Amino acid sequence: MSKMHGKSRAVIVLVLAAVAAALAYYVVPAYVSKIAYAVESGQTQALRDQLKQLSQNDKLSPLFVAVAKATSPAVVEVRVTKKITMGQMPDMENMPESMQDFLRRFFEQEPGMPSSPGAPEARPNQPRQREFFSRGLGSGVIVNAKEGYILTNNHVVSGADQVEVVLANRQTVKTDWIRTDPMTDLAVIKISAANLTDAPLGDSDTMQVGDWVMAIGAPEGFRQTVTAGIISALGRTTGQRGYEDYIQTDAAINHGNSGGPLVNMRGEIIGITTAIISRTGVNEGIGLAIPSKTVKSVMTQLIEKGKVTRGYVGVSIQNVTPRLAESFNLPNDKGALVTKIGPGGPAAAAGMKEQDFIVKVNGADITDVNTLRNVVASLEPDKTVPFEVYRDGKKMTLNVKIAAQPSDMLAAITGRKSEQDQTPQGKPAEPVTAEQFGLTVRPVTPEIARAAGYAKPEEVKGVVITNVRQGSPASDEGLQSGMVITDVNGKSVTTAKEFTDATSDKKGARIRAITPNGGTAYVFLTPR
Repeated sequence: MSKMHGKSRAVIVLVLAAVAAALAYYVVPAYVSKIAYAVESGQTQALRDQLKQLSQNDKLSPLFVAVAKATSPAVVEVRVTKKITMGQMPDMENMPESMQDFLRRFFEQEPGMPSSPGAPEARPNQPRQREFFSRGLGSGVIVNAKEGYILTNNHVVSGADQVEVVLANRQTVKTDWIRTDPMTDLAVIKISAANLTDAPLGDSDTMQVGDWVMAIGAPEGFRQTVTAGIISALGRTTGQRGYEDYIQTDAAINHGNSGGPLVNMRGEIIGITTAIISRTGVNEGIGLAIPSKTVKSVMTQLIEKGKVTRGYVGVSIQNVTPRLAESFNLPNDKGALVTKIGPGGPAAAAGMKEQDFIVKVNGADITDVNTLRNVVASLEPDKTVPFEVYRDGKKMTLNVKIAAQPSDMLAAITGRKSEQDQTPQGKPAEPVTAEQFGLTVRPVTPEIARAAGYAKPEEVKGVVITNVRQGSPASDEGLQSGMVITDVNGKSVTTAKEFTDATSDKKGARIRAITPNGGTAYVFLTPR
């Protein structure tokens, strides 16, 4: 009997164990899952409650909204139409016959083909005039509502046959006149319309890297598009235009944004967007804007005089490397080295000399060639300003009377008027190679100088570069065949021996070289 009870208890235990296992397998996970879900939901709700509290302290979003609302009414679309006429038969000498046949049919009026209504009857094989209309889109911003002045880019309106402005309220207005400055890529459009809204120009000099900015325009035709970012860098240059001092931003800028405003968080225009740096042709986070400091000066002159007058001193300049600065006994490489003085120019009249190192102009620090170019261009003609320079390691001040920039600065500085097309005659001296610099030279003769394109070959003295080894120190510093080396380390060189002796210093050599177009360059070559 006891055995039976024992077996019953064992069976009960096994059943209970099985039930417990089943519960653990089926019920517990579901229960645990519900507990986890409840915990997660509670955390999510807690975060949402926290976000509600944090959003009450959000000052950035309302700021962006306010800037956009205040500025957008002043932003316009600039629509341009350009007429393209095609009728010139291209050169088909080296083209396949199939391509020649196609082009003949495209460009020529075939016998018996009727002309368009009102057009003169075309003769067989007479080129047909085909007209196409290219349409483009840019942006702009109203800066004077009373007078109807709009800022945009020169490249937006350049060459256009028709320009229309579409206001923020969708009203389309024709232009009264357009004035441009290709050197800075700026343009001013005047329109006549009522109830315009403008945006004020701010001071780009007060902006710093890291400041918030907004770009407004019509990228890819999407009107009144607002993007935000920060100022990524100041004083950027690309080498594509004569005068550059760009603000770089990561605010999204695309085709169609050109000419639109870049504004600060006070709703002031601190730049006009002009370009992007991109491998794909679309925004990659590097946008460039012309600073308002430049905009103000150019705009004022275009409105008042119809053109831009820039200051001129009559020098060729270059940047220097630390080694080159050391060889000239300069305190550092911050400034611009004078490589040539234009005859009869302001610099010559003030006593400026080649190898002077300009570090300050009219109180403005000069850090490089681009800074000097922009500062001088902004100066008023006939005004006398101080230039601080280093000469032979000593600091001095020269008072220079600024002139108006001539139309042909190259001719003004170099005196070069025309190209020479004569060929060299006679047998030149044997070349000599400075292996440590990767440079081969030979004494220059009037015939060699004439063949290289020098305007006054009889006056060219030195040794002409005949070969530059790729990857050599000479190549790295930009020396090229056809340049003439006039002196090394301050000593004139006219023969192969003088050149060899002058370049024997193991520390390196400071080279002065002139170019066929009248330029002068200084470089420091380190042997290797």
